[in-house]
Amino acid sequence: MMRCVAFVLLACLLLVSVTQRALAATQQWLVVSDVHFDPFADPRIVERLASAPAARWRAIFSSEGQQPYANYGSDTNFALLESALDGMRNQVNDPPVVIISGDFLAHQFRAKFDRVARNHDDSHYASFVDATIRFLADEFRSAFPRARLLPVIGNNDSYCGDYQGAPSSAFLASMAASWGGSVGAPDPNVFAAQFATGGYYTVPLPAGNAQAVIVNDIFWSTEYRNTCGQAASDPGADEAAWLTKTLHGLASNNVWIVAHIPPGVDVYATQHAANNAAVSFLTPHYNDVFVNALLAVPHTMMAITGHTHMDSFRVIGPDPSRPTVPMLVVPSISPVFSNNPSFTLLRVDDTSAVVEDAQVFVLDDLAMLAKNGRLTANWRREYDFDSVFGHGTIDASHLANVQDEVLSDDRVRRRFEEFYDGSSGRASIPDAQWHAYWCADVALSLTAYDACASPEIEHDLGPHPSAPPSPTPVPTATP
Repeated sequence: MMRCVAFVLLACLLLVSVTQRALAATQQWLVVSDVHFDPFADPRIVERLASAPAARWRAIFSSEGQQPYANYGSDTNFALLESALDGMRNQVNDPPVVIISGDFLAHQFRAKFDRVARNHDDSHYASFVDATIRFLADEFRSAFPRARLLPVIGNNDSYCGDYQGAPSSAFLASMAASWGGSVGAPDPNVFAAQFATGGYYTVPLPAGNAQAVIVNDIFWSTEYRNTCGQAASDPGADEAAWLTKTLHGLASNNVWIVAHIPPGVDVYATQHAANNAAVSFLTPHYNDVFVNALLAVPHTMMAITGHTHMDSFRVIGPDPSRPTVPMLVVPSISPVFSNNPSFTLLRVDDTSAVVEDAQVFVLDDLAMLAKNGRLTANWRREYDFDSVFGHGTIDASHLANVQDEVLSDDRVRRRFEEFYDGSSGRASIPDAQWHAYWCADVALSLTAYDACASPEIEHDLGPHPSAPPSPTPVPTATP
């Protein structure tokens, strides 16, 4: 009997040891996108914010007591931001990496500032923008003091305006100073110089000897205008040259590439186009530059983008039949396009830096929280990739299989549609357009997309992410 008991005890100890080793072999990384923080949500405190350093902003926001949450159709206010950070901490208290894939500032930031600030000249505006970025950096740093915080430039992130960020600007230098101490760069001076030049940089990752290559693809957008920089310059070409040189010079073949805007076709804009012509997120030339860069690295473990505010992915390869690089298009914190606020938790293999699983967490009952901020917020796990789309590493082949199943299996397609807007049911893909969105996940050039889909023109959809919504009506459709 004693031998049996000893055997069972030994087996239990071995099981615990194996389990601990298995858990130790993976890391949990957070991915957040499109925060779109709106410090003007309570106009009564804007003057106090404008006259205070960013270090005092939290106390100013908190002095107003528990405020209602931002509702659908609005960007992220302080109550929603704090709730989101609490929700993230509840899922992983000490993540080694937090990726924030662009658009820190709310839509219509300058217009809101001019409307409520007493002094709204360019100098005061720039100071307020800098303080907002510094406040967000402080909030993430306070929530995750030991994490590598990797900020990405979004189209709203500049002094000049939407899609008008200038290279080598005071904004980029200030943002580099706000985040530089937390990115984990071996040489902070190199990071500061890279970021201040164009908002792009490289940094080592704490898994698989991997490197993160952070791209500012706003310079490559079809919407980009260098109105605040030198008109004759081409910051997109400068960044493309930097990217090529950087990828050739990397010591590690394990690479994560992170940007704000995904490559490929903007289905929403395409459906609004009067001539029904496909609209690319990036100019065709720079779309090819981006895709070729993704394919140039022998082992691109993962690519991350945001921008659409919705939950999706891309399968990238030399052609749709040869999936090579997986890309997750992660959902937003901001509910401005009627999606539920969301963030993503990745389980990353410690030795290879591949993604073993992804979990998406969403905030339910936003409409009720917008009426009564004292209600308890419920950040729940919406789904994990393993259980819904099949067990296995989230690589290009896995995403290609999911893509095939979305086309062939109505049950899988319905789940994908459900998760697209964070299960809000307010901005889901209309049945008549789902095939157009399906094509965009894999057909990344205009020619390939045209061969896959002929989207019908729709004029009754809500606003596009690049065009800020009206502050009064609540949008009801997907961007």
